[in-house]
Amino acid sequence: MQNIESRLNSELRRLDNGPTIGERPRGLGTVRFLVRCPIGTNEPLRKVKEVLRIVDVATLSGWPTRVDLAPCLPEWFTSTCIAETTPEEANRWLAWWKNLPPDEQTRAEIEKDWSLNNWLYWMKPENRQWFWWDAKVLEQYDHIALAIEVEAWPFPWGALRWLFRAAGASAVEAEA
Repeated sequence: MQNIESRLNSELRRLDNGPTIGERPRGLGTVRFLVRCPIGTNEPLRKVKEVLRIVDVATLSGWPTRVDLAPCLPEWFTSTCIAETTPEEANRWLAWWKNLPPDEQTRAEIEKDWSLNNWLYWMKPENRQWFWWDAKVLEQYDHIALAIEVEAWPFPWGALRWLFRAAGASAVEAEA
């Protein structure tokens, strides 16, 4: 837990101030993303940081259950999450997905909405492999250059993508 506490405290600081001069990322370094926000960047960026702060503070107090954390999360986020799927619904979706060509499978995964439980699962300390590093609004009003500190490569970043989509982003793409 010591390592995760340090990572979360650093993330909380960077959410407000960005990395300090000379600060180096841990793990494998950073991965950069381009976030497209057709409604402008300020509100989605504020919303994402708001949710990450809530999760980080709750995690530092001892990882909460869904029941404990859900009321702390903003309504704009929880209302965007879909209801939990039944095993039958999940099996139907998987059968449909398996019949798609690979490029359409990728697109279906990206466009699929997340349940709150699914998102929280990937935010648990033992499952989390990325941490906020920095974000800059690009000259274009609707783009954010995002840097995430990562533990390993490849790493699961669907929860990051969903958080930005729920906040109003239209796309989150890893830079080549």
